[in-house]
Amino acid sequence: MIPAALSLPEILSCVFNLLGQDRKTLRSAACVNRIWFHEATRLLWAKSDLKALMAIEPSSRRTIYASKICHFTIHFGFDHVDTDLDLDFQLLRVLHFTDFTLPQDINLRPYIQPTLEKLHLRDWPPITFLDGLNKYCPRLREFTQMSPKSNRPGLVEFFAMNKTLRRVQLMLAPLDEHEIFAATAALSNITSLEDLTIYGEISLNTMVQLQEWQFESVRNLRIHVGVPALRMLPTMFGAMIRLSLELSIDSDVHSLDALVGLPLEFLQLHVAVGIRLSPQELLVLPKNLKSLMISPSPIKQRERMPKWEISNDQFKQIFANLSKLESLLIWFALDIPSPASALEDLGRSCSKLENIRLYCPIDITAWWDIPKPLFPRLKFAWVSSVSDRNLLGEVNETTAQLMAEILDRHAPNLDRFVALDSYTFRPSVGDQLSQLTMRAHGRIKETGQTKHAKEESRSLTI
Repeated sequence: MIPAALSLPEILSCVFNLLGQDRKTLRSAACVNRIWFHEATRLLWAKSDLKALMAIEPSSRRTIYASKICHFTIHFGFDHVDTDLDLDFQLLRVLHFTDFTLPQDINLRPYIQPTLEKLHLRDWPPITFLDGLNKYCPRLREFTQMSPKSNRPGLVEFFAMNKTLRRVQLMLAPLDEHEIFAATAALSNITSLEDLTIYGEISLNTMVQLQEWQFESVRNLRIHVGVPALRMLPTMFGAMIRLSLELSIDSDVHSLDALVGLPLEFLQLHVAVGIRLSPQELLVLPKNLKSLMISPSPIKQRERMPKWEISNDQFKQIFANLSKLESLLIWFALDIPSPASALEDLGRSCSKLENIRLYCPIDITAWWDIPKPLFPRLKFAWVSSVSDRNLLGEVNETTAQLMAEILDRHAPNLDRFVALDSYTFRPSVGDQLSQLTMRAHGRIKETGQTKHAKEESRSLTI
């Protein structure tokens, strides 16, 4: 009676729901009987990788576990790996190749399964594998290839023949203009495509040629173009409802007015060296913007940081309507009269901010009398330095502790605070007050985490 009862679907469901993802207990459960073994190993092997599978001995047992894998990560960076596996991954849905270069003798046939839904690669796969995806993977919905590769045989043919993909993330660099045009035009043939991400700038000349192709099904778009190509986007992508845009500004004659009306949520502005970006141009930013990054192009970490001059009024006007902003990264040295007032205005307008990088000195003591937290959701902040214009005391740990406490009050969820006039994290280059304030804030967060952990443990024993 007991073995039969243990095999009832109702009991199995309850038991394994309680076990969840506790791998040690699941291994014990696999020893109860054959049915429990099947259910436990299904959970244990649903998400796995090549190294774990190759560790199974004897090798004949790998067939059992391979048939249960749904999410598989393949990395050939360890020794003695058989790249010609004769296994049946019959439940495979998600496949990740993490190597930048696939072994030449790799056998990819076992991974061409009718259940496959998502494929993520760094290297470009062989043509035979791409043909197999189109012929035998009717559920393939997502294709990602994010590493720069100059030689990609079968790229155009694969996208031109595909009828199932809904999401594509593709790195086009360092292909030439002709290859970029051919690849992008081929993507327009995928009538099911809804989410398209293209990394690598598409030139104006290529965009002009692409106007004959329409991406009628694409709703979510991420693309890198120059300012002159902005006006072409609504025509080419008429169905888009969400836009992530990398925009290159490489001429003094430019206008961001074409941003008006675009469903823009994420914007990266790459400003070429010597080109001036007027703050007034940013007044056209849409109110639905969630992320804004402004950076020099290219960013030269070892050279002096370029300046961006802006007044407090201009800063306030730009962010007054961006209430949905979650991330603000400005990779210029901000030349602004009152940085503390600017951040105060920013906090009042953009209360959802979680990530800030502003290279300007901040007088945190200026927020002493402000009752409500300015940044209730902020998790990461990077400024150039901490200053004490009110001269509350000497540069010592007491002053730094006070600043850290004010900062913690106005950003209670801040996990990491950095005050360095540098692109890279080198604490030794910071001034004394900034270093002390960073340490003091770190101690406050550590104390808070310890207190929270103790309270959590106490609540479990009550």
